[in-house]
Amino acid sequence: MKSDVIAKRYATALFDLGREEGTEKQYGEELELVAQVVDGTPEFRAIMESPLHDINLKKKILDEVSGRLSLSAHLVSFLKILLDKDRFTCVSDILNTYKELLDREAGRIRAHIFSSSELDAQETQRIAEVLSTLMKKEVAVEISVDPTLIGGVVAEVEGMVYDGSVRTQISKVKQSLKGEI
Repeated sequence: MKSDVIAKRYATALFDLGREEGTEKQYGEELELVAQVVDGTPEFRAIMESPLHDINLKKKILDEVSGRLSLSAHLVSFLKILLDKDRFTCVSDILNTYKELLDREAGRIRAHIFSSSELDAQETQRIAEVLSTLMKKEVAVEISVDPTLIGGVVAEVEGMVYDGSVRTQISKVKQSLKGEI
């Protein structure tokens, strides 16, 4: 079974439970905490994803980590199901799919912005406002620094790429000059 199919199945189940209880945003935040721990702690990831470790040991470790993160009982149960079904490797994919479900529910779309350097909060807000106006929806932006860009930004929104990079502008000027000569 492909990872995206698995992620969609589990994310949808957790989202539906959260929506019934009115805690879908809380579950998303808690799942993000878990994904950060998994990504940031290679030892934890290795134990939780390895078939060599006993499932009871994994659950004890999960209980300890869950207590420190103050996770809700339903999310802990969800994570234990992932362990039982050997799906703990899909936590990041499940989180990404869960975010998509939250966005769809809120009528929001995600934009991935690539910039040559770090953007401050005001620049990020301005880009989000411009994209929101363009897309006629609320836009949540995720910023990544791409040192290969000379300057400017590139935005990916719903499969569309809006390229405002200096490299593209230089390329357009070059093409324009070639056409005039």
